[in-house]
This record gives sequence, C-alpha cells and structure tokens, in this order.
Amino acid sequence: MNNFWEKLALPILTTTPMAGITDSAWRQLGKKWGADVVYTEFVSVDALFYDSQKTLQMLEYKANEQPIVAQIFGKRSDLYPKAAKLIEKLGFAGVDINFGCPAKKVAGHGGGICLLRDMDTVKKIVANTIEAVKIPVSIKTRIGLNAVAGSPEKGKIMAVDLLDALQDYPLAAIIVHGRTYETPFTGPVDLEMLKTLREKFTKGIFLINGSFQSVESVVSDLKYTKADGIALARSLYGKPWLFKQIKDYLLTGQYQEITWPEIKATAIEHAHLLYENKGPKGFQEMRKHLLFYVKGHPQASELRYNLVRVNSPQEVEKIFSEI
Repeated sequence: MNNFWEKLALPILTTTPMAGITDSAWRQLGKKWGADVVYTEFVSVDALFYDSQKTLQMLEYKANEQPIVAQIFGKRSDLYPKAAKLIEKLGFAGVDINFGCPAKKVAGHGGGICLLRDMDTVKKIVANTIEAVKIPVSIKTRIGLNAVAGSPEKGKIMAVDLLDALQDYPLAAIIVHGRTYETPFTGPVDLEMLKTLREKFTKGIFLINGSFQSVESVVSDLKYTKADGIALARSLYGKPWLFKQIKDYLLTGQYQEITWPEIKATAIEHAHLLYENKGPKGFQEMRKHLLFYVKGHPQASELRYNLVRVNSPQEVEKIFSEI
C-alpha cells in the first residue's frame, strides 16, 4: 500500500469534508495557502453504487489538489467496496469513511455519527473498504454521542468504543472532532478526551478537529493533545490563508496578518476557479463564499448587498475594484 500519510512532515494541516463548501475551487485555494491534505465533500456510497452523474461530478479534481482524499458515507456495508474501488481508480490518494456527521439528513437516518450505535456494521464497513483497495483508508468521527432517554437501544457511545472495536484494522489516519453529536459546532471542545484518544490510537495519523480559536491556540492544542496535526473546517470560511499563518507561527513564532488587497485578490481568484469548474449555472454558489471574505470590513453591508447579486468573476472584480 502506498500510504502517503507516512510521508508527510508533522504537524499535518488539512481541510475537512464540508457539504456545499469543499469543492475543487475551495481545495485548490487551500493547497495554494499551505494545506497538506484536502478532502472532497462527503459523497454517498448509495449514489456511487448507482453511478449518479451528479455525485461523480463531485469527485472531479485537479492535479494540484493532491494529495486529495475522498470521503464516503452510508449505512450499507455491501456498497462500500464498489465506491472505494471507484475512488481508487479515479486516482485519489486515500479514501475516508464518515462516522461523524451530525446533520439530520445523515445522522437522523442512522448514518454518520449515529452509526456508532451499530458497531458490527461499522466494522463491516471498515473491513470491506480496506479489503477493496490498496490506497490508505481513514475515518472521521466525533468524541461520541449521549444516551437517548426512553430508548435503551440508543445508549451512550464514545469514540473510545469505536477505537476499541477497530483496533485490529489498519487505519492510516483518523480525524476526531472534539464535540459530541448533541453539541455539533458550539461549546467547548473536550481536549482531555482528544488527548485520551491520541494515546489510544497509535498505529496511524491522529488529527484533531473543532478546537480552532486562533492561530496561537493551534500550537497549544497540538502540544496538549500530542496530535499529529489539525483538520480545519468552519474556521477556514473566507480565510484559506490560515494554513500559511499557522505554519509560519509553528516555524517562527510569528505570522503576518492578511491585508485587504490580499483578501480581494484571493476572493477574485476563488471566483475564477469556481467559474472555471462549474460555469455560469453553478456560479451562484460563489455568493456565500464572498460574504465570508468581506466579513468585518467597514463597508461590509454595502459589499454584501452587491455581492449576493453577482453572476460572473468579472462582476466580482468590478465590485472589489471600487473598494
């Protein structure tokens, strides 16, 4: 097996799979600013099994995105081999399994983080995926989910239980979000639990997720948990340069604040990349990204008013040229 994870210098900085966000344009920007590894949006094994063209389009990528990992999700263990083999055939560096999504459309139907309540299926999914391909297999999860009152079959399950169940499987890497299913994106991150999980998972790369507060906090979180790196998610909204800032700080103890001209240039580049990948029909997706880029600007209100109406990179350029 060609395990690219073993060749990366520590600490490793990656993106995470985010629906409607981590498309090719986003990933290319992440790589430009220093991401070591990027992930696709999570894609359904059911959709891949039935050759959904829309889903296959989500797996399109550029050579400059490597190493790139495709993340898959679904409840049927028998569908994973075909999906994993397709991902390998498409040239991805690795395949990742989603055992952490808290979204109702996934977890609400027993997938994502809620799959941990069916550990036999979890083990079958991991075994089937590893056996199907020669590229490294990884997983993403959360620290756990609590018991549901009045439902004995829905007891408390923690990531520790998951690692115990998978201790005999050669997983190349794991990303753990430091919150539970019940507090998906807000509230304190359990660094103590992340540290415990790091101590337990010693056979592969261990990455933490969800703890980002500042560039400086990354260093302290990595030091405390002894993780091999950090996977960034929502903190990257409109800030792909965080990768460079973190790496600079890790190396020198200092980093440069981003300037408004650099923000504008990055937003415009993002717009051109997205237009190139998705054309005029898909360009409306760019509008949400543009709002992230201008957050905090003194003229943000005026910028938002204009940017939510753009239909081309040229319109984006014109608006930014006037500020």
